[in-house]
Amino acid sequence: MDCLTMFACIFRILTGMLLLACTYSSTLAWADDAYLSEEKDILVVAHSSEWKPYSYLTSEGQPKGLLIDFWRAYAKYNHTSIQFMLLDWPESLSYMKEGGDRVHAGLLKSPERETYLDYVTPIFNTNGSLYVQNQSGKVSKEPLAAGKEVGVVSESYESWFLSEHYPEVKQKRFTRNEALFAAALDGEIQALVADSQTANFYFLTQGKPLAFVADQVLYTQPIYAAVPKGNQALLNEVREGINNIPAEERLRIKQRWVNTERVEAYPAWLLPGAVLAVMFGAVTYIFILKRMVYKRTVALRQANTRLREFANTDPLTQLLNRRGLDAYFARLKPKLSRQQEMGLILIDLDHFKQVNDTYGHMQGDKVLVHLASYLKRFVKKGAVARLGGEEFCVLCPTQDLDALIELANHIRCDVADTVFEFEGADIRVTVSIGAIVSSDVVDGIAALELDALIHAADLLMYRAKNRGRNQVMLASSSSVGTPIAEI
Repeated sequence: MDCLTMFACIFRILTGMLLLACTYSSTLAWADDAYLSEEKDILVVAHSSEWKPYSYLTSEGQPKGLLIDFWRAYAKYNHTSIQFMLLDWPESLSYMKEGGDRVHAGLLKSPERETYLDYVTPIFNTNGSLYVQNQSGKVSKEPLAAGKEVGVVSESYESWFLSEHYPEVKQKRFTRNEALFAAALDGEIQALVADSQTANFYFLTQGKPLAFVADQVLYTQPIYAAVPKGNQALLNEVREGINNIPAEERLRIKQRWVNTERVEAYPAWLLPGAVLAVMFGAVTYIFILKRMVYKRTVALRQANTRLREFANTDPLTQLLNRRGLDAYFARLKPKLSRQQEMGLILIDLDHFKQVNDTYGHMQGDKVLVHLASYLKRFVKKGAVARLGGEEFCVLCPTQDLDALIELANHIRCDVADTVFEFEGADIRVTVSIGAIVSSDVVDGIAALELDALIHAADLLMYRAKNRGRNQVMLASSSSVGTPIAEI
């Protein structure tokens, strides 16, 4: 075959591809027109243009986010056209105050908003947390004390919450989330209050996941859809329409966005560009695309790894939480040999409510942080976790009962001898300890369960409290729950 004949064949193939593409596009356009002709009037849905990952505009100006997907599902299951109106947060509220047939995609309840909005139904839950600057492992002190400055978005629920519960705190207000988090990363503010998912999204996408740490969760509230006050017909319509969305569809939307960093793999113009790339250099295009997908996949895996670490860590003490302890226990069980036993020490501070009532919760939190730091340094083999409140847990393999007795008594004595000095106040605390050691091993693998160990240690800890506190109660058993020796 000569060159001219080969060129003619290639030209026929490319021409056929273009004709197929044109035919396909025309068919889609006809189908869209036919579908839209059966739809109802357009429903205007308002929300923020920068509340990632709930709603935001992409660089191409397209709406995106968890709430955007939710209302697109609403349109799909109710045969309704949706028009998104994404604005700065204060402007989205002002837009709803104007009234009319419009819906707010989702927001939290506050007394001021109830004056001009009727809430439809809860959509998803969210929580707001106080984030403080993390400098060389140390966080800002007392961010909610009088005179301290905390960053918030103007007219947000977070701003109302601080005004209601912490009126002595100064608020530095920003019109947009982008400006709030930029000010935080630039060092303009040392503390801020924001939705936890939003904060995680911004810090991760900026490559600074540890620049700020969650000092405490301030509230957990549902996000509601809302309509202008008094529009009962629209209220009933939207309520019924939301009920038409299947529960599994809502779950799928939530799982797609929550605790996941969404990364754009390629812009919207890439598909048309790919057609041109086939004509002028298919091999080069495929190579570049594979490199891009590889880099974004690596970045996504790293971000998910960091999110898993956050999910397994107690935000106050930076110890493992219960979820993290479960994961450690699952890894440790198969490694136990016949010569090893599983030891669990449950530690509870005595009369800790009196410390909070006398010195305040901020000082009480500092005692918990110091105790957590001590346990982390002291326990060389094993894991330390905070199970909640003033209760800590040490999980470790041990050679025998005597070794666990020595470890538990050492912790008790060290805590009793420690003086916590905070702003001129000398605070002393004691602990009651319940400890359990079990050698329940079948075929070389530990058959015991973590819940059973914790329950047994909890009973022993309460015995120590009933006997006067500042004591260690320890039991050893071949099957957890039947003590054969007490110390």
